[in-house]
Amino acid sequence: MQELQAIKYGEVELIPGIKCDVYILNDDTPVMSERGASDLLGIGRMALHRMEPKWPLKALKPFIDKDFSMEPKSLSVKVIATNSPYQGRNITVYGSNFIESFIRGYSLALANRKLRPNQIHIGERCVILQSALARSAIDNVIQQACGITPNIQQTVQEQCIKLMKQFGLQASFPEEIYTKKDIIKFLDKPASTLNNYLKKHNIPHEKIDHETIKAQGGKANRMNGYNVEAVSKIVLGMDSVVGIELKKQIFGNTGTLVRTDTKGEIEWQQVLAQVFDGFGFHHNYSFGSYRVDFFIKDLKLILECNGYDNHRYYNQQEEKEREQLLKQNYSIIRFHHKITLEQLFNGILKTKMGKVVKLYDIEPIYNYAQN
Repeated sequence: MQELQAIKYGEVELIPGIKCDVYILNDDTPVMSERGASDLLGIGRMALHRMEPKWPLKALKPFIDKDFSMEPKSLSVKVIATNSPYQGRNITVYGSNFIESFIRGYSLALANRKLRPNQIHIGERCVILQSALARSAIDNVIQQACGITPNIQQTVQEQCIKLMKQFGLQASFPEEIYTKKDIIKFLDKPASTLNNYLKKHNIPHEKIDHETIKAQGGKANRMNGYNVEAVSKIVLGMDSVVGIELKKQIFGNTGTLVRTDTKGEIEWQQVLAQVFDGFGFHHNYSFGSYRVDFFIKDLKLILECNGYDNHRYYNQQEEKEREQLLKQNYSIIRFHHKITLEQLFNGILKTKMGKVVKLYDIEPIYNYAQN
């Protein structure tokens, strides 16, 4: 059984003044620390601990989803995340399913006057939370706090891995461990090109020992190996014939629509509407008094098509203030209308919450520093 590890750490403040430690586990499960869950739900840690074996409490049973009540309430995990103050320690965490069922149960029990006097304050706290939280919302906010942009990288990587195997990627070692030779053969690129790319980018690798190499017929004392997720980052990041084809497959077959001499925003509207079909694509979308060129709702992604025709004379200070506000909740990409689709795809793969990626094929439109 896979050891549960907390590999990403963040902090959320769902109720003003109450900060909670949150993590992503190595099986992609979003969780909250025991201390954070206790503070969030308005119940002491010892009381929460004592409650767990009896969950769901008799008064709450009619209001809790039976499937949730059968799941584990807490988990013991080892903290691997380097930015956590508890790195290296084993801690207790609670999954979003339990937190959501706790909030729902206490809220409905309060509404139906089923709580004892000493439980009412918990029900009232849960009513406050219920309007803003559901299980998916908890997952989403934890992922954002830990630096994961919802949907984009995970969706792209999963599709890339599937397509790489269809395109003939093969591993030299068991458990899908790939060598540089495997990657070079797949990309049809010189070894020097791959080595230069690996030097410039932080691609995770593992050491393959002599015994393992010998078992596969090799003679080297040791070599670096790359798992399939690492290979997908290399393939999507490097320019190659197979990489370009993979990106076209992932983002949609738009080759007939896009030319390198795309003239303006209307052509990009047609292209992006096809690429992001089904992802909540909007053109000229308004955020209060602010309007953006393109907004992909499901990916929390803003695309601004900048060109000398309609953005050159914007007030730079106002634009900076606008970006500062929007990037708190969304990823933003600014691109010149003459860039290629490949350049835009590469920018999308690099984006994350709180960052503005600028893709300009020619001299910068704005003089202020990159975000």
